[in-house]
Order: sequence, then structure tokens, then C-alpha cells
Amino acid sequence: MINLEGLRAWGGLAGAPLEEAGVVVAGIAYDGSAVYRKGAAAAPSRVRQLSAVMPPVTESGRLLAGLRIHDLGDLNVTPDIEHGWRQVTDRLLEAPRDALLTVVGGDHCATIPILAAQARRHPGLAVAWIDAHPDLCDLSRGSHWTCGCALRRGLEAASIEARSAAIVGGRDFDPEEIDFIHANEMLLLTSERVAEDPAAAGRKVAEWAARRPLHLSFDIDFLDPAYAPGTEIPSAGGATTRQALTLLAAIAAESRLVGLDVAEVSPPADSADITSLAALKVIFEFWGRAWRPPTL
Repeated sequence: MINLEGLRAWGGLAGAPLEEAGVVVAGIAYDGSAVYRKGAAAAPSRVRQLSAVMPPVTESGRLLAGLRIHDLGDLNVTPDIEHGWRQVTDRLLEAPRDALLTVVGGDHCATIPILAAQARRHPGLAVAWIDAHPDLCDLSRGSHWTCGCALRRGLEAASIEARSAAIVGGRDFDPEEIDFIHANEMLLLTSERVAEDPAAAGRKVAEWAARRPLHLSFDIDFLDPAYAPGTEIPSAGGATTRQALTLLAAIAAESRLVGLDVAEVSPPADSADITSLAALKVIFEFWGRAWRPPTL
């Protein structure tokens, strides 16, 4: 176990009043849509706990000391995501519009209320779905509300056109999803293409987003299981953590980033917390790339 004695969550940056926050954090401790194995509901508490080990400085040396974070805590989804997503959306809409929204799921259906909130906070929203799976099925494992349908339902809940979402890192597809991607002229950057040149892939996402407000939905299974074993459906052939950070840097360099969610971290399936710590690395580097200090 990592000794966290004397350390404060989120690198010691949390505690700002909501109305003054540059970043608003929330957890969605829900894995009711996971059909392969549960465990992602434990992610918000574990990631929040481990966030105390993160220094308030990025790996490039950018100090985050001026970043003011407000943590909304964990938002309840009751009784399930199909019937409870609107109440979560309403809570997320409490965040100031200029604050970066950062949410820790939860299975990937926990992103449905996030997209609905972000589309209202930022009209014209574009979404980069960074995931081994497109999650674009209409029906998966006998339900319209399982994780295989997460992006399809999220786009509907947010009233976002399918072509305003890009699939980044996809490598496990259902035939229905390929048909949907082509029919809706969606940008698809496969895992192979990302691995060949993560920076070029990031620039392609930025070019596609064309300065629209851009939300990143990062399923931890985008990473290869060697780097993130604690997830619902590990998928071989994924990115290294370094490739993911290079991709993120390239996206951020030319984009208007407005939020991030990290999904499908499953602490019960993890080994020595490496998956939770990988999620935290992505979160803190995202903040370092996307946060702009207020001007006086």
C-alpha cells in the first residue's frame, strides 16, 4: 500500500469555492452498465485518494500552483444510468462555464450525462472518444444501455451529431459500429494509426475539431493492458502511456479543450494501482496542457 499520510487530494490544489474554480472535479461511481466485469464504481474514490501523491507540476515543469480546484464529490446515479443520467447532468451544470470539467467514472456509460452537460455548457461541442471500443452499438448484450452503446446514447442525450465525435485508438469493433462510423462520416483513427505517430494523430484530431470546444473522453483501455490492466475489458494492442501523453500534447497544442473524463478504471482488477496512477497522469497532464490562468 502507498503511504498517503499527510498528503492532500489532487496534489493539494483542491478547496477552491465552486464559483472561483478553474477546474471542477467530480466522480461518478457507477458500473451498472458493465456486463463483462464490475469494478469501475470503485474508481472515483481510489483515484481521488491516490491523487494525493501527484505533485502540482507537470512533467515538463509547468507549475500548477495557481490552479484552483473544486471537487463536487461523487454524484449518484439512481436507479440506473437510463433513468438517472439527467440528475447527474444537472449537478455538472453547476460548474462555472469557464472551468475545466474533469470527471472520473465509472463505466463508460457514466459519460452520457457528462456529454449532455458539456453540450449545454459549450454549444458546438466536439468529442474525442479515446477508446479501444467505439461504443456505438444500438443494442449490446441485450440492452440499449450497456457500455457497448455508451457513445451512441451519449450523442443522443446531448443532441450531438455523430460526425461531431471522433473515435481515437479503436481496435475492437462490432460490424454495426463500422457501418455507423462510415454512414455518419465520423473520423476514425485506429490504434495502429495512433501507434505509428501519436503526435500526427493528435494533430489530426485538432484539425478535425477546428477550434470547436473539445471534450476528451478517455477510456483507460485505450492503453495496452501492460500499462492499464485494471479495466473491464483489457484489449491487446493498445497504446503505451508515453504514446497517450504524446497524443494528448498534440491535441492540446492546437485545440480548445473544455473537459476530460476518464472511464473504465477498475481498482479491483488492478495491479499495484498502476491503472489508477496512469489515469492520474493523464488528468494532471491534461490540466497542464488545457488550463489557462485568469488574466488580470
